[in-house]
Amino acid sequence: MNDRFFIHQITVYHTENDEIFTTINFDKVYFRHNKKTNLVDKGLQEGSTGSITIPTTEKLDVSTNDYVVEGIVEDKFDLSALQNKYQVFKVVSVDDNRKGNLQHYKIGVTE
Repeated sequence: MNDRFFIHQITVYHTENDEIFTTINFDKVYFRHNKKTNLVDKGLQEGSTGSITIPTTEKLDVSTNDYVVEGIVEDKFDLSALQNKYQVFKVVSVDDNRKGNLQHYKIGVTE
């Protein structure tokens, strides 16, 4: 994979037993996200979706119960405090693509 695209950093708040959060920092990832506005019955609904590509050959502990913040963050996990300070994404999909020449994880997130 071309290193010039992997310029982003993320912090993953990984859940264990639905209560304990551990922090995992990733350097040199590709994070593409965009804001969307949808027209629904009650007006406009805003949100962001995105995908994160993490080039690695190692197994990662990332699941759909986890949260992601762009950048390296040292804060303890408190969802409302993090949302007041940062843009927080929830992991909605994790694809393990560690086969072949382009080994990576692809993580889908939504706000």
